[in-house]
Amino acid sequence: MEKILKLAIYGIVAIVTLSSCSESDDSPSQKEIETKIIGKWKKIVNDGTDVLTNNRLVKTFFTNKEGTYSTSRYFEGQYLWQNKLKFQYEVKGSDLYESFVDKDKSSKIRSRITSIDENKLCEDDYGLIGDEYVPIKMSTIFQKVTADYSKDIIGMWEGVEMTGEETFGDINHRIEYKADGTYTYYDKYGDSWKPSTDVDNEYNIDGDWLTSRWRIKPGADYDYESWDIIEMKNGIMKWSGLREKTDHTRYTATFTWKKVQ
Repeated sequence: MEKILKLAIYGIVAIVTLSSCSESDDSPSQKEIETKIIGKWKKIVNDGTDVLTNNRLVKTFFTNKEGTYSTSRYFEGQYLWQNKLKFQYEVKGSDLYESFVDKDKSSKIRSRITSIDENKLCEDDYGLIGDEYVPIKMSTIFQKVTADYSKDIIGMWEGVEMTGEETFGDINHRIEYKADGTYTYYDKYGDSWKPSTDVDNEYNIDGDWLTSRWRIKPGADYDYESWDIIEMKNGIMKWSGLREKTDHTRYTATFTWKKVQ
């Protein structure tokens, strides 16, 4: 999957008007939060900095006080891969409490909702030391997501355009997304398409955020890659990804695909 990356200037995914939280002395009420939080939210800003697409986090809140959580991000020396992990939540005043169980390990998260409307959710985060929550002075902004491409992505897609500086391969690739959460990657040799030798190919699409992982051979470490799907219509799919180089300069990569099956 890393073969398809190209660098580009395409425009920042996070809308400017969503990049900051308005300051107010009035926190939203518990009833307001419980009503407006229902739906899917994607993290776009963390402590004043736009979140890299490879470090996204998507949370979906349902009316029964349950939700799902997806992420694929580098954290404390390892990549976290959570594909619609289930959690329970509760709103107390303006505070949001979330409880997770992943691989028999439980965790709890507390945050204070400072503002919420139809498009944006702002929160201040807490850390958990023992049984005590401690403010960690970190603010997060989530953007409401209404798109759901989980069914429309199923099928075979062929690369048609990349913009910017090339890093791996070219547009001569195909990806077949399958309903079971796996995919097959194809390279073009002459007039023929041949499956890649990568193994354990998995993907997760949560709203408009697509993340994939694979191994170059059995037993190898996973490689990861994520994209925001900015458009999918009339058999054309467009991706955008905010990336960061080792010198911490940032750029936006893009990829366009056409559906062939």
